Amino acid sequence: MNLNVDEPVEDETDVRNDQWFKENYLDLIQDYPNLWIAVLDQKVVARGNNRYQVRADAKEIAGDRPFSMYFIEPSGILP
Repeated sequence: MNLNVDEPVEDETDVRNDQWFKENYLDLIQDYPNLWIAVLDQKVVARGNNRYQVRADAKEIAGDRPFSMYFIEPSGILP
């Protein structure tokens, strides 16, 4: 029985973006609370409330290069 489901496979770019995201999370929750962000080469290239618009904006910037999407939860702590 083949259980091969179309699961996304993380490539090296995703892994690097994930690591950058973890290392910079405290800054990101201050700068982008409650927003979707797109990260390309460890840099935020698009942000907004609507994930579909953020994805479209990032695709326009990234072209064929892979990027990562994240939602930044609000911290609950006022600056």
